[in-house]
Amino acid sequence: MSKQFGRAAAALLALCLTVPGALVARQQGGARPAAAAAAEVLAATSEMLEEVSRMRGLKILSPVKSGLKSRGEIEQVVVRNFDESSTPEELEAAQKTLIAFGLAPRDFRYREFMIKLLAEQVAGFYQPKTKEFFLADWNALDQQKTVMAHELVHALQDQHFDLRRFEKWPRGDGDRETAIHALIEGDATAVMFNYLLKPRGMEITKLPISLSALGEMMPAQGDKPGEEVLAAAPAAIRESLIFPYTYGAGFAQEMVKRRGWEGLTQAYAELPQSTEQIMHFDKYLAREAPAKVALADLAPLLGPGWRRIDADVNGEFGYSLVLGEYLPRKQARAAAAGWAGDQCAVYEQAAEGRVLLAHLSAWDSEDEAHEFFGAYGARTAKRYPNAPERPGAGASERAYRTSDGETYMARRGARVLIIEGLPEGRREELPRLAAALWR
Repeated sequence: MSKQFGRAAAALLALCLTVPGALVARQQGGARPAAAAAAEVLAATSEMLEEVSRMRGLKILSPVKSGLKSRGEIEQVVVRNFDESSTPEELEAAQKTLIAFGLAPRDFRYREFMIKLLAEQVAGFYQPKTKEFFLADWNALDQQKTVMAHELVHALQDQHFDLRRFEKWPRGDGDRETAIHALIEGDATAVMFNYLLKPRGMEITKLPISLSALGEMMPAQGDKPGEEVLAAAPAAIRESLIFPYTYGAGFAQEMVKRRGWEGLTQAYAELPQSTEQIMHFDKYLAREAPAKVALADLAPLLGPGWRRIDADVNGEFGYSLVLGEYLPRKQARAAAAGWAGDQCAVYEQAAEGRVLLAHLSAWDSEDEAHEFFGAYGARTAKRYPNAPERPGAGASERAYRTSDGETYMARRGARVLIIEGLPEGRREELPRLAAALWR
């Protein structure tokens, strides 16, 4: 599910974009003659590369090629990398999953929207595929130093850790992919903050607040001129785009506090395994691995025309988004915080335009499972205010007759099973489907 919420993660790993507008001020500058501008950017790149190399403690293994690109050229690169990172089928599945979870309007077009969003947000990028760094030619160079600091950390990461190894992450492991993306972007964002704090004699380890909390206190995303696409983005997509920078920076800050920059370097060998480990640093240190959860394929039981179009892991962050769309943020995050593992599958019957979700989640304790079960029930009631709740077999079972079909929820010990979108006329099949998923 993390992959579904932010399938842009793969594109972002292939094209290391600058942090979103709320974290880096954007300034407009006049155009400069091409030859003079190119020489200026090259000199500034060399100088900044030396600076961030000292800050990050990573040696420069080779020079970094740099240059300027126009808005049109950057948009072309964004489109090419986005399409190379995901197949049309994957993008279609992402769109249908967002809509099925109630996180995007029914007429939402994922690919078109994400390309517009990424093109709007980019102010510079480092491309691991070509080992090149580019700045936007519509911003003045002296006003893009923070962008340069961030992006040139990516160049150092690539030289030492090979960022391309993360570009083609296995399907079905989206939560861990998001966590690794948060490590990469959080590392670069932490160095960028140190660059900003250096003139004041400060650094991130001396701040009285975590960088993740600081990021959340920033002005609302999309409230500035030139951020109209971001302002129109569904909340789940907007938060997914910001997560690697805010929570990733908090993760990097905590690592540097406890283990120094060497500890952050070691994290590329001991990769985070979940967004839970990014959000709760002590769980990373404890190597608290996600529980492995497997789901039977329901397609044969659902019958002709049904097929599974995707399967992935929601993760703690993903469930916080699912709950947070309809519940207060604090409640949503508290209910998702006991996550231990999950598996989510998406099924489609194209002929009738039906989409069904099935997800089984494991929690740290029965109490945590009970809290999530209650929160998901409250979320369902908020999403479908006119949907009658049918009596279940007990306090650990609920069912709702919604406009999108039957929603069924059950809790057994520290695990919770949810089926959403079963056609109403097939309600009597729920016990058989649930039994297959519990197995």
